[in-house]
Amino acid sequence: MNTGNTPTRAARHQLWLGLTLVLAGGAFLLDNLHFLELRRILPFWPVLLVALGAARLLTAAPGDKGEQLIGGLLLGVGSLLLLRRLGWLHMEWRDFWPLVLIGAGVLVMTRRPGQAGVFGKAFGSVSQDSLDRQLDVKAVLSGQQIRVQSQDFVGGQLQAALAGVELDLSQAGFQRAVLEVSVLMAGLELRLPADCRLRVTASSVLGQIEDKTLPLPQASRELELRGSLVLGGITVRH
Repeated sequence: MNTGNTPTRAARHQLWLGLTLVLAGGAFLLDNLHFLELRRILPFWPVLLVALGAARLLTAAPGDKGEQLIGGLLLGVGSLLLLRRLGWLHMEWRDFWPLVLIGAGVLVMTRRPGQAGVFGKAFGSVSQDSLDRQLDVKAVLSGQQIRVQSQDFVGGQLQAALAGVELDLSQAGFQRAVLEVSVLMAGLELRLPADCRLRVTASSVLGQIEDKTLPLPQASRELELRGSLVLGGITVRH
């Protein structure tokens, strides 16, 4: 991962979250002033997912398969929900859940023997130790357990879609590290060293970031959590 791109990507996520909040606040304000009947618009909330997906696809760096995948999933899920709201698609979840299997099959076919495929280590439950100073993790339809033991850790990026990831940094050595996450309909459990303080600048849309770390006003180390969370959950503890 090129850490030089991290601030740009994080700023982009912050811009989209800010724009979403401004539009939502404006809509509620117009509703309160009786210029807009919000109850007629709320059923079409999937437009937000479509817009987020399209934005991520348009702003994804060339070759960034993880970002393109998450953008495509947001766009696809939002489109299906929107079509259903408009009455053009009469389907329930029980009708189209096989699409998950179809997508998984496509991803499996992209893998070459002995390699992880275009989306990285994407399938199965993987447990590994990492000595890399920079993480580059992609998890799709999978479960991963990663323990970082590098004593020169600087951070990295983690992309998870329809997956569960456990990232253990309790044995990593660093003074300040930046972890950029992109979590879509997935769960991330992050464990920090006992003397490390958490700083969260990540944006969340229909998701939850739960900070269970202990208050450390005089902490000697800091981990900054950047990026975005959509329809998922992140739990951080010591």
